[in-house]
Amino acid sequence: MDAIDQLKKLDLSEYPIAEIDRLLTSLGPLGIMLTDYHKTPENQYSKEIERAVNNTKEEPEFNKVSRISYKPAKFNSNYLRASTPKNTMFYGSVISEEDFDKEEMKYPRIVGSSEISSLMRNSDVIEGWSRLTFGNWKVIEDISLATIIDPSLDYEHPYLKGLKNKYSEFLKEMPENVRENTVKCLKFLSAEFSKYVSSGNNHEYLISAKFTEIFTKTSNYDGVVYPSVQAKGYGLCVAIHPRAMTKLKLTKVLQCKLNKTIGEDGGNNFQLLNEKHCLVEDGAETFELKEIEKQKMLPNNG
Repeated sequence: MDAIDQLKKLDLSEYPIAEIDRLLTSLGPLGIMLTDYHKTPENQYSKEIERAVNNTKEEPEFNKVSRISYKPAKFNSNYLRASTPKNTMFYGSVISEEDFDKEEMKYPRIVGSSEISSLMRNSDVIEGWSRLTFGNWKVIEDISLATIIDPSLDYEHPYLKGLKNKYSEFLKEMPENVRENTVKCLKFLSAEFSKYVSSGNNHEYLISAKFTEIFTKTSNYDGVVYPSVQAKGYGLCVAIHPRAMTKLKLTKVLQCKLNKTIGEDGGNNFQLLNEKHCLVEDGAETFELKEIEKQKMLPNNG
């Protein structure tokens, strides 16, 4: 029985950490394709990674750059999709350039809010509102991420289809044994990164979290990129190691109010209302949000 078959048989609720570490480090040779986000000249479009953060009653408004960045490792007590306790990652979302012209991806903030908002994720909550803050982080130095998709899967979204095709071409250059092992491993790892995990079942993140930890510790690469689970593949999620945060710069912050209502057809309607925003000065540790005079309503019918 090989490592993948053994990983599949583990009871994750027992937290078999040592066994997961052993098996993941014995996967054999893999051909992992990288996704690179490049720094671009000032007069050209610059890749941005958007991070969404939930506001709370205790923190109704943010004013510190650090609060829109990654969670300090000492406060990370759970296994998450790409991070382990006492270790942390910068989670964010990106939209492919091809998607900016598509009506369904007119508002890329939907990806970030889908990933973090319990209001959007919890079907038991019929109506309500919450407040979210979005930080736009500009790529100022090249970032390289391991691409976690299933090269054997027929993706519906055109961008993911194209990414899968690039992966297939990339794997053709590999020796047959490496190619076969990579496809089997990625098929399994992609399923781990893309599975839905209900609240309180953080043990279900063990394999994807430990893989990311091992990958970032044993390579010079900056993290992983994978299709957004909550946004059903429309948009990509990134998990970037804190050591690479010098490659990003916070440039803009936007505070929004998210409303959830029931439509006439019985489906969920979500609306993002822009409330406050600001530009962030280079090197600043704080920022000051200012009221937006005229709110814009960004509809998303879910």
